[in-house]
Amino acid sequence: MNKLAFIIDDSAVNVAVARLLLRRLGWVVEDFDSAIPMLARLAEVQPAFMLLDISMPDLGGEEACLRIRANPAWSAVRIIAYTAHAMEIDRQRYLAGGFDAVITKPITIGGLHAAVGHAPND
Repeated sequence: MNKLAFIIDDSAVNVAVARLLLRRLGWVVEDFDSAIPMLARLAEVQPAFMLLDISMPDLGGEEACLRIRANPAWSAVRIIAYTAHAMEIDRQRYLAGGFDAVITKPITIGGLHAAVGHAPND
């Protein structure tokens, strides 16, 4: 069973919090401070899901999501928008743009559990 999760966020604090909470839920985590190295890694290994920050300086989450969705080999990857932009109009745009779910920062273990659950048992 796939226990791998990716976190993509240019904020070290946000990555550290998400990593800690996901590990408590049993997930194995790889984190990236940019979508560009994440896309390169995605060519090698696919996570069960990723938390993808919307606002990043080099390649934003919405564009990264479009690139992932354009590749049929990556269709099984669940992409969760991970953002402080929590207005309903934003949520609807993210979902229409290919994201599977939206989690609002600051995240909580309850919010993460509702979105991704515990990692599967072997």
